[in-house]
Amino acid sequence: MAFTSNPDWTSLPLDLLHSILDYLVPVEDYPTFSEVCPQWKHAVDEKLEYLRSNHKRHCRLYQQFPLLLAPTSSDFGEERFCLYDVMQEKSLLEFDFRMERRKCEGCSHGWLILVEDYKVILFNPISGKFIDLPPLERSMSNGGRSIFHPPPRRGVLSADPDDDTSDDFVVMMRHNSYAYDSHSHTTGIIRPDASRIIKHMIAFIRSEDEDWTYQELQDVEDIVYSNGLFYLLDRSGMLFSCEVKSDGYKLRQIPSHSLENPIGVLGSYLVESPEGDLLRVIQKYRDGFMVYKLLFLDSRNSIWEEVKILGDVALFLGDNHHSISVTASDFVGCQSNSIYYSQHFIHFRNSHPCSSKPILTFGPDEGSAYIFSLND
Repeated sequence: MAFTSNPDWTSLPLDLLHSILDYLVPVEDYPTFSEVCPQWKHAVDEKLEYLRSNHKRHCRLYQQFPLLLAPTSSDFGEERFCLYDVMQEKSLLEFDFRMERRKCEGCSHGWLILVEDYKVILFNPISGKFIDLPPLERSMSNGGRSIFHPPPRRGVLSADPDDDTSDDFVVMMRHNSYAYDSHSHTTGIIRPDASRIIKHMIAFIRSEDEDWTYQELQDVEDIVYSNGLFYLLDRSGMLFSCEVKSDGYKLRQIPSHSLENPIGVLGSYLVESPEGDLLRVIQKYRDGFMVYKLLFLDSRNSIWEEVKILGDVALFLGDNHHSISVTASDFVGCQSNSIYYSQHFIHFRNSHPCSSKPILTFGPDEGSAYIFSLND
């Protein structure tokens, strides 16, 4: 057999390249692998398409461990971020974009939902791909124009926009809008004594839509997409489902025994479990977390049942991002029966439970990430 001292690596067969990719970490290694040549990039594209179309929730090969979006530095408005793997305790990928007026208002299916004023952009930090969506603005019936409130929104995607097996994807966001009554402004100038109207709303858009659809809904605290439906939780504990189709949408309240937020609550989160159950996680001030599972008694009634033990499950709660769950045994070093979470606000710095363990500090004024064990 003849060997050459200068092998042509670009001519390796695709099935061999796919076998090599099986032993690499998608987020960490695939971008570098695809830069070698067009043939290797094609192999990566095929592999990613295969992983998306054959996604198995409980198989390590088809699942990337959840990564933490963390700031690294800031220079003249250009803020650098990294995708941080808490298991390996290292940054896997760094990227930057101007953050002076742009805010990350959600993360879902590997995409960041960025909002700059009214403009909404989907950004995939792995592929570097951007998707521009129509702006979040509309004319009000009273002649005014809504002005969207800048504090944190929360955005969720129904599917990966790059998934060819999905016919459509939907982006849903919560936000508040400020409008001024028709007597408070003339020729577009708002008077100092203008009467301001606050509207609590959700907005959603399908990939083929030219504008957002708006629905008034009071004090939405969290949104999750599960089993073909968006679920929305308001601050009073009421749960709603929203089904978005090509010919419209259907919003309904899910009848359940009310589970009101107890005193001293920092926030409530909705998470889909690895088994597909809907979980509600309540974070209490310095007292840890309470977890509940939604049980449907029949087509008209449901209850929230407290979950004392998560078992071989770890939850990852997003401060204003999509919360997810994983099977802990699928990942070396992942702590089962635990909750990973972050605390970004300065006035919440001392609010985490004493039993929580810090795993990463973003900066002196930017908060930290923690792990809380239900065993404690």
